[in-house]
Amino acid sequence: MKKLAIAVAFAVSTFAGAAIANVGAGLVGNTVTLTGPNGVTKIYYPDASSIVVKGADGAEVAGTWRVDGNKICTTVGSNPENCTAAVDEAPTVGSSGTIEGEQGAVQWAVTAGKDF
Repeated sequence: MKKLAIAVAFAVSTFAGAAIANVGAGLVGNTVTLTGPNGVTKIYYPDASSIVVKGADGAEVAGTWRVDGNKICTTVGSNPENCTAAVDEAPTVGSSGTIEGEQGAVQWAVTAGKDF
């Protein structure tokens, strides 16, 4: 569960927009896939407040997300809320990249709809 929470925190820190009004707008209705040293994690954003996370172990956990100023805050399962400062570019379907983190490189991609 801790790895799942870290993956979600990583995802939201990666995918926020510079303009507060647009933070997370490209996520709603779409899936973010994270591929890293611990496997593949998928995060589906069905609406502007809910997420469903499918961990590398195949387990699905419901959570919530919200915008707080220039931060995106998530709560997954019974983990406490985690707020992370935004980066400069909002995600859109088809966007992807690689982010270097403490645990190594993580590739991310945004796909249309629920991708699991």
